[in-house]
Amino acid sequence: MKIDRRGTLAVLANVCIWGSTPVMLKELTAYLPDDPWTANGIRYPIAAMLLWPALYLAWQRGDLGNRVLSRALVPAAFAFIGQIFWAAAPYYIQANAIGFFIKASTIWAVAAAMILFPTERALLGSPRFGIGLLLAFAGLVGLAISGGVFSHSVNGQGIAIILLCGVFFGLYGVSVRYFMEGISPLISFGVVAQYVSVGTVILMVFFGRPGSIGALSQWGWFLVVSTAVLGVCIAHIFFYVALLRLGASITSSFQMLSPFLTSIVAALYLGEKMEGGAWAWAAGSCLVVGGLCLLWAQNDLAGDEGTEASTQEPQLSSSGEGSSPASG
Repeated sequence: MKIDRRGTLAVLANVCIWGSTPVMLKELTAYLPDDPWTANGIRYPIAAMLLWPALYLAWQRGDLGNRVLSRALVPAAFAFIGQIFWAAAPYYIQANAIGFFIKASTIWAVAAAMILFPTERALLGSPRFGIGLLLAFAGLVGLAISGGVFSHSVNGQGIAIILLCGVFFGLYGVSVRYFMEGISPLISFGVVAQYVSVGTVILMVFFGRPGSIGALSQWGWFLVVSTAVLGVCIAHIFFYVALLRLGASITSSFQMLSPFLTSIVAALYLGEKMEGGAWAWAAGSCLVVGGLCLLWAQNDLAGDEGTEASTQEPQLSSSGEGSSPASG
């Protein structure tokens, strides 16, 4: 079996972190009421600053050339716009609904990946990928229906916000795979995070509520820092590792498992009742089985040559300029 263990562990870690992040962000809304701009403007810069040592070492080694900086602009643009909608979503809909509707990003990610990457088009003929995708989608819809995602408490504006977020986050993942191929995930996300942080700080200055930061309690700061460290910094690095080793199709499709975790954590921590009982657990089990099939589909990702190339550790060239983007 041609299973990439590092990529598999990375996508599992990413799903676990991003599955619980909506719950923490939902709680954060109580400490930053009606102010997603400030939530973004302090969380992303905290994550970006954590990566300064890695970027400094990369700069000293000559691994931070102009092409690396320029290639990061496109993923950063998608991430920045998606992050605006992501921060706003908890102010409009409940955490388990966020976990469900954000998975619309899978549609855009898989479609774009099939267009751009010939190696990933091999998955179109993979029974394991097809069955996994269908099982995951069926489980996702079943979990949403049994969990009350489509109840009266979910408003149209909130759905529109999170669906738009899904569009940009889906294209964000594919753009990382396309433009940042051959660059260490630590360096590539480090650069992207700096760009996104500049944008979030500017928006906070113009649209944030004065006094929001000063009014944060100790627990509010804990939520800010923990979501920055886990949800932004660490989870994104795992995301980049998975994208560059497994591809955008498998990585994005596997993330359909995260709403099951979100629903469980939201029910236990926020008291958002996970309705449906046995039906909800059956749908969640369907999601898990589908996810396992998607991971199994790594065998069908490419031929021997493509698989060998895809499982190599991404590295920059000695000049720090990296390889050219995939031609697709």
